[in-house]
Amino acid sequence: MLREIISFEVRYHLKQPLFYISSMIFFLLTFGAITTDSVQIGGAIGNVNRNAPFVIMQIGLVMSVIGVFVTTAFVASSTHRDVEHNTWSLFYSSPISKRDYLLGRFIGSTLVSFLVFVGVIAAIIIGSAMPWLEPERIGPFMASPYLFTLFMLILPNVVLTGAIFFSLAALTRSMLYTYAGVVAFFVAYAVSANILGNMENEFVASLLDPFGLAALSVATKYWTVFQRNNAVLPLEGALLLNRLLWLGIAALVLGLSVSRFRFSAGVATRKQRKKAADDEVPRQSDIVTLEQPQLSRDFSRTAAARQFLHQTRLEIHGVLASIPFIVILFLAALNIVGNSTELDQLFGTTVFPVTGLMLQVIQGAFLLPALIIMTFYAGELAFRERALNLDEVYDALPTPTWVFWASKLTALLCATIVLLSVAMITSIGIQLAQGYRHLELTLYLQTLFLEVGIPFALFAVLALTLQVLTNNKYVGFLMMVLYFVSRIVLQVMGYEHGLYQYAGSPSSPYSDMNGYGHFVEPLFWFYLYWIFFAVILLTLAHLFWVRGTETSFPHRRRLAAMRFGPTAKLIAGAALVAFVSTGCFIFYNTNVLNDYVTTKGMEKKSAEFEKLYKKYEAAPQPRITDVNVDVDIFPEERRLAISGTYALENKTRSPIRDLHILISPLVDIEKLDIPPHSVVSSDAKHGYYIYRLAEPLQPGERASLGFQLAVRNPGFVNSNANTKIVENGTFFNSYDYFPHLGYVRIFELQDRNKRRKYGLEPVQRMAKVDDPEARMNNYLSREADWLNLSTTVSTSPDQIAIAPGYLQREWTENGRRYFEYEMDAPILGFWSYLSARYEVRRDKWKDVAIEIYYDPQHPYNVDRMIDGVKKSLDYFTENFSPYQHRQVRILEFPRYARFAQSFPNTIPFSESLGFIADLSDEESIDYVFYVTAHEVAHQWWAHQVIGANVQG
Repeated sequence: MLREIISFEVRYHLKQPLFYISSMIFFLLTFGAITTDSVQIGGAIGNVNRNAPFVIMQIGLVMSVIGVFVTTAFVASSTHRDVEHNTWSLFYSSPISKRDYLLGRFIGSTLVSFLVFVGVIAAIIIGSAMPWLEPERIGPFMASPYLFTLFMLILPNVVLTGAIFFSLAALTRSMLYTYAGVVAFFVAYAVSANILGNMENEFVASLLDPFGLAALSVATKYWTVFQRNNAVLPLEGALLLNRLLWLGIAALVLGLSVSRFRFSAGVATRKQRKKAADDEVPRQSDIVTLEQPQLSRDFSRTAAARQFLHQTRLEIHGVLASIPFIVILFLAALNIVGNSTELDQLFGTTVFPVTGLMLQVIQGAFLLPALIIMTFYAGELAFRERALNLDEVYDALPTPTWVFWASKLTALLCATIVLLSVAMITSIGIQLAQGYRHLELTLYLQTLFLEVGIPFALFAVLALTLQVLTNNKYVGFLMMVLYFVSRIVLQVMGYEHGLYQYAGSPSSPYSDMNGYGHFVEPLFWFYLYWIFFAVILLTLAHLFWVRGTETSFPHRRRLAAMRFGPTAKLIAGAALVAFVSTGCFIFYNTNVLNDYVTTKGMEKKSAEFEKLYKKYEAAPQPRITDVNVDVDIFPEERRLAISGTYALENKTRSPIRDLHILISPLVDIEKLDIPPHSVVSSDAKHGYYIYRLAEPLQPGERASLGFQLAVRNPGFVNSNANTKIVENGTFFNSYDYFPHLGYVRIFELQDRNKRRKYGLEPVQRMAKVDDPEARMNNYLSREADWLNLSTTVSTSPDQIAIAPGYLQREWTENGRRYFEYEMDAPILGFWSYLSARYEVRRDKWKDVAIEIYYDPQHPYNVDRMIDGVKKSLDYFTENFSPYQHRQVRILEFPRYARFAQSFPNTIPFSESLGFIADLSDEESIDYVFYVTAHEVAHQWWAHQVIGANVQG
């Protein structure tokens, strides 16, 4: 009988769309990872072959982790199906043993799950043979890594997760409990992964990872590229013990479920059965006579509203009071606690739990629970009456159709609100527990219920609509999975615009210095756009909502036409007009006011630039000797006005006839003052211009280049928003918006695989130390040796603007604040500008002024930075030479980037790199001191090492 049940289970699943759709999704994901660089499974491949044994093993393991949801869908439905379809009595009364029934169901569904992962292996084999792949990145075909991955890595994971969730479904007879168990499993896995990752005993860590990822990571930690391309992990040591251990646990779990499973309809306890038996016998005192009440009919809108409120209370109670929801809620909160322990760590040192970072933790920790709640409760709510055999009663009631779906949608939205509220309370508790008292409740509410809550609400609408349109709970679940996969596939195909990615919007990073800044406007319009589309989806849900026993699509289509009355037409028409109008406004901003360029488009443009102009890299050009420039920063408008003059000198031994000027395409050229010339080439797309001088510039001859430039950020963009010019915390350098002389190598593609893809030569390595030609240039710039810098920068009256140099004067004019800086000695051709609302802490080391410009919210490590500067000056002066500047300034900039950078007497320092580091633990690595000392050391290095190379 066992064989027949297995055969039946396999045949059943192979006839269902779930198997073919999930197989297709996993095949396409893996195929995309092998054939493109847009999809990464388990991290970037880098220099390793696309079909290397290491890649095959890594992808197989990662996909087996992702596939837990698919495995659960197969194994859980195999045992829950009889309860759901009321066929349990047929099987439970048949001459089938409990062991054969359970093991047959389990083995059959597990085999089908395993077949999905066979598609993963097939995708790697087929993908590796695609003609568009670079032959250099495809190794010879070897069967052993495929077989090893399939049977030693994937199969044990499928058996383990299948056993766990099959047992959970069999014992609880509830899909919601089962998927709550999935959440619990992943939360426990994520928390344990953090703990195992910090364990010194790697053998134990490898043993305890149920999926074997830790064993693979430890065993291949020191593998060379050659080994990764050719070696298969031997089945021995920690990996062998890991596989045996977790297969043993799977067998134990399965054995316990067989022993504990009740081969009967109910799972009631003895107390519950006794109470039910007592209730069946009515007592005389329980029998009462009721008079029929006098009823009046009321079909008004007020009555419908009361029905909606009553039904909503029932639906909300059904969701919020359910044990699975409470379990998911608890585990999601636990996940926040676990993830907060690794919050923005660097070198193992923690940071203060500022609200902005806690919100990042929430977004990461609550995404999976929220999606599970939206997806599976949408199915449970949509089919609740049918599952309870009450659908005919409800459908016969004189209740408007909108009451049913609106109450269920409201319950989903309330579940989201409760979920986010618990997240906020948990995060605040973590902050208080760590002694952090700067609680930003407004920021919590703004982020959780707008930036995070609106997408979750849109997911709820989509999940419910798909359940209605498919009229099949499991197909509806799968369509939601397909939706999330489609977002990845669209990215791979180059369709990155938020206009056709449901609930899509530009990224909106938060900074304590700048808040959400200019990211709020695009977020508002994209969310409004998708809210109008969600109204259209809800109209479809209303039209196709099932009422009655006839559920065929033709019948539902005819019923939808009847429901599409004046009110529905008005709502759908208004939503459609608003949707299209908002989309046009978004398109105008992202594609008309700004250039919409995809990631691949930017790569292609960079490759084109190199192919067109690399040939001019060695063309002789004059050197910049003096820079005199005025920069006007308009933070509120996010724009710049730059005007100035370069003093040029021909330091070569031959005349220079052609002047090559490179200016970023993001910059508007208002005026260029060039000696008499003719235009040879003007390429605005790549920002490369070639001018032929009427009189060649002779050796030793000097000239000037004047310019007036503007940087504007009109409207908003779809992606890659400018984070250099912001309302508070502007930071840009001379490479970003200033003119450059000749070809600049910094704008080239750096990834060797992408370079090969576009037919470019490998990246040029650093020249040898004794290369005489290379010694004529410093590594920062070929367009200047040493130059004199004088600059005036203006900004808003409440901000301080800084550039390298010493402040000569400061004044206010026409409601703007001006600062004039000048260096007292020549510098390398690389300088920067910053503007923000700063607090300033000043100190002194001998005759060197120390200034720390920081955001008022981040005073924590300012004294430590001053101490780091003093000790660095002590050490470097004693061991190298006297410090060449009269001041050291450290300036905070927003966390959009995480680095510190040394300019002459000026060190921009990221908000995320040290200003919020928590160094209360004496055992913590003091990276604030380390980074400070490192950047101060650059002052000597730039002055002595680079200067020696240039002058030598």
